[in-house]
Amino acid sequence: MRLHGFFKSLFCFNALCSKGLACLFLLLPISGYSGEFCLLMVENYYEQLYCEIKAQGKGKRLPSFYDFQKNNEVTQAFLLKRPAAKLGIDVVSPRRVPAKSEQLNQSVQATKPVQLKRSHSQVKELPSTSVATNKLQKVEPTDEMSRDNILGQCVFQAREILCDGVEYQLMGNLANKKLEQGVLERSNRMNIPVYGGEPNNQAALGYYLTHAYGQYIEKMLEIGLGGSTFSYAKFVYLYQDVTTKNIDFSGRFETMFGYLKQDKQQLAVSEKLPKNVHVTKEHCGRLAEKTVVCDGGQKNYLFRRKR
Repeated sequence: MRLHGFFKSLFCFNALCSKGLACLFLLLPISGYSGEFCLLMVENYYEQLYCEIKAQGKGKRLPSFYDFQKNNEVTQAFLLKRPAAKLGIDVVSPRRVPAKSEQLNQSVQATKPVQLKRSHSQVKELPSTSVATNKLQKVEPTDEMSRDNILGQCVFQAREILCDGVEYQLMGNLANKKLEQGVLERSNRMNIPVYGGEPNNQAALGYYLTHAYGQYIEKMLEIGLGGSTFSYAKFVYLYQDVTTKNIDFSGRFETMFGYLKQDKQQLAVSEKLPKNVHVTKEHCGRLAEKTVVCDGGQKNYLFRRKR
């Protein structure tokens, strides 16, 4: 099974936990959540801005984060406009509401799950001759990643995965004293690359998103938030959401990373791991050689190869 084959199933599974069902990331292992770390809970661009405005001590008249999430994008943008202006932040307007004549044709795109499944279904095969793909050769799946049923012979235990004698351990959040020196400093950047291929080249885009997601996961582990990551499907939806608004995706995640580091310096996190992780092989995939990612619906799980 190709690497993208792993994550295609994650798309379908995560679709059940779209914003409409409000079940993504509601059980983060972070203590004292009261608006802090809300960037781990965002569903779209406007919710990212909400968290940033709150982090700067503004938006006192804004509703609670959960109440803010209940609004559509038009209302969210309206609520953010005034406090954002005070901070010099330009709020990009939502895409226009289609005319009645267009609504029927676009109705299939009305929900996140449909958008995700459709977009990812176009990257099942990964041609090697594309110019845009050649620019991203370093993210091409290895032979090991491309084997069918790569996790089929693995044994899933309470907090670990065993594959041919190799042990992958469940990762959680870490206290700051256990982090490498300097990882929470401003100079440490997420450095998600900018997509340089054609917008409609789905194979190249698939390679890019896989590589970008891997970089995101590594950086979240680095700052001790390995137990609070986005699923691959959620990550791709955020890419779609900001790029359709002509916003720099890598820049958005760089800003998010900066605020997460600030929160991590000031707030404690719970290092407690769940006693038992309930995931299925169909919703797990290997990300590079040392990480297995499992979409558990309500929560994303990372398993790291034991040294």
